[in-house]
Amino acid sequence: MALHHSLLPAPQDAGQHLPPAPAASLTSSDIERIRASLDQSTSDNTRKSYASAWASFQAWTRARGTLAMPASPALVAAYLTHVAEERRVSVATIRLHKAAIAALHKAAGQQDPTDNEGVKRVMHGISRSHGKAQRQAKPLTAEALAAVKATAKSRRPVRHDGSRRESAEKASLRGRVDVALLSILRDGLMRRSEAAALTWADVELRDNGTALLQVKRSKTDPEGEGIVLYIGKEAGEALRAIRPAGEMLDLKAPVFELSPRQIGRRVQAAAKAAGLGDGFTGHSGRV
Repeated sequence: MALHHSLLPAPQDAGQHLPPAPAASLTSSDIERIRASLDQSTSDNTRKSYASAWASFQAWTRARGTLAMPASPALVAAYLTHVAEERRVSVATIRLHKAAIAALHKAAGQQDPTDNEGVKRVMHGISRSHGKAQRQAKPLTAEALAAVKATAKSRRPVRHDGSRRESAEKASLRGRVDVALLSILRDGLMRRSEAAALTWADVELRDNGTALLQVKRSKTDPEGEGIVLYIGKEAGEALRAIRPAGEMLDLKAPVFELSPRQIGRRVQAAAKAAGLGDGFTGHSGRV
């Protein structure tokens, strides 16, 4: 898809839009030291995200035989369009790449190439065209959760041709985990990453059947101050049903032992098995 390349500065107008060429280019060692210094001033999550995005930008510019820093607005616009068209990631991820490029340039005392009218208009075009193409996750309503609960322990095929199915024991265990997982995602409006990081030490099962969940770090809590989520009786009992008993309980062990991506797949599989169709994701509990 064409994403407003015509909105970038024309060559004859480059003088008013592009920064002057630096007297000397930064070496890869210079850039690495700058990135390391920037890491010290940002949270762990931001640091990891910026490092990954910057490495991606560096690899892309290297393949094109050019430098990642200093980058021109036109180069940044081309890269953001590449990420949107070739990788099919979310608009939020594309904005993250843009923010990483801006942060590294500012830390190096270079002019921010993203602070440019052409880049802003290209980003606006990406948001409109790419954002519309992304499907909104279906909400995990009470009715949808009830359908999952009713079918969670059904034996599912383990082969594409359906010739082999789970054992009844395995289906029962998986089903209990699925019910607990989807219940807390919905009750706590939890993100996949938060559920994946949850340990048994973070779970307080209360006498009245409810539960309290300690979320140590989340997307909206970059400083890691933590929050406590209240979980209702049905979700609390679902957690109780999968909690190891006695000496089997390791408080440091993850509750679900699943990565964020695996959690997304579990939600999709549970919804399909319940006859709810496509469109359910790890974000459905928050919709």
